[in-house]
Amino acid sequence: MNEKLPFLINDADTHFVEPEDMYERYIDPVHRAKAVRFVRDDQGRRVQLYGSRPSKLAFTRESAPQTPEELERLATAAAPRSADESAPKPGDGGARAPGMFLNRLNPYRGLDPAERKALMERFQVQQVAWGDRDLRVALMDEQGIHAAIMFPGHVLNLEYEFADDVDAIYANAQAFNRWIHAEVGHSHQGRIFLPPYISLADVDLAVAELERVIEEGARIVEIITGHAHGGRANPRGGRSLADPVFDPFWARIDEAGVRVATHVGPTDYQKYGADLSEDPDAVLRDFDALQWALFWGDRPAMDTVASLILHNLFGRFPNVRVCLSEQGTVWLPYLLRKLDATWFLGRPARWGKLDRRPSEIFREHFVVAPFPEENVERVVSEVGIEPIVFGSDFPHAEGLAFPSQYVSAQLGGMAPAQVEAIMRDNLARFLGIPGSLEP
Repeated sequence: MNEKLPFLINDADTHFVEPEDMYERYIDPVHRAKAVRFVRDDQGRRVQLYGSRPSKLAFTRESAPQTPEELERLATAAAPRSADESAPKPGDGGARAPGMFLNRLNPYRGLDPAERKALMERFQVQQVAWGDRDLRVALMDEQGIHAAIMFPGHVLNLEYEFADDVDAIYANAQAFNRWIHAEVGHSHQGRIFLPPYISLADVDLAVAELERVIEEGARIVEIITGHAHGGRANPRGGRSLADPVFDPFWARIDEAGVRVATHVGPTDYQKYGADLSEDPDAVLRDFDALQWALFWGDRPAMDTVASLILHNLFGRFPNVRVCLSEQGTVWLPYLLRKLDATWFLGRPARWGKLDRRPSEIFREHFVVAPFPEENVERVVSEVGIEPIVFGSDFPHAEGLAFPSQYVSAQLGGMAPAQVEAIMRDNLARFLGIPGSLEP
């Protein structure tokens, strides 16, 4: 089902499924009791523990169909717009099959139950490649992908789960980063880019971990989206990612030319629901419509962009470049218009002075991947081609089962040069890799 393209794709949002015992194997022994681990409950379901406490998200996670019974159930439930309330849905646990939550690009659309089951079985066989670096490179060759930024297969939500335990945040983040270096590599063959995770909950620890991963060869690191953790003295609060208290971290990023990525994930934004008659302690799985609309994805992404630009991070550190993965672009035209209007009104930045329009700063310092079924041409017409990159979200259920199909499905009305910019060149420039390799 892969479409043959005349160029190789660079993908800004894919996932590499890490081993479940990774944290336990790589955590500093002094913090072993704080390790993230997976256990099976009395029904055989996988449950994620953070130290000795079950995940706050209160659901199990599976990456793909695990049993013949699950395959049978999903063969029916994967049909687009299923009315079955018991069927899996975004934010749920349960089994996964690439593309099953898409609409127009749902690979199971039009298939009968037997065909859907066969496709899911194909992915079930394939999933060993999702967490093996050499098999994954071979799969990328099959998909027509040259390079990809890969995020964890399990949600890396340490600052949310360990909000009150900064030492646990860093112990587990360092274990994750050690695993990357030991078993995959920070940029395996110059094609698989796995960003080590750096928390800003403690500036000194953040800089020390950044120095360590740079020495190991990291070319891109991941930080939280939205606002930074409030620190040991204020774990329920937050700070702007561009607050000068973090300047030692950003100075080292700027000096080393290391790229920065953020990815959608659980945050504490639901705490703001207390002012809107909502439960401030709600978890993602149980978000109602307003909570999902306001506190998942768009709002943290907007806060990231607005604070980094309007707090003048790039005026202080002009070499910093940021990739926003799996956060969509529906919000982007509005935000850039709003930031430009603020600038034209003469409203000052809190730290320093902006030397040009915020939208111009954005186009120089950010790249962002639209969701698979968003209207790309509309976003490009509003913000320009320079910051737009392709992100498949493979192999997640919200992602593209066959990434190369994106070109004909979503970019059919665009000029070849624009298509190549989105699918290849813009991310190549961000990563500093060759951008014109032939398939």
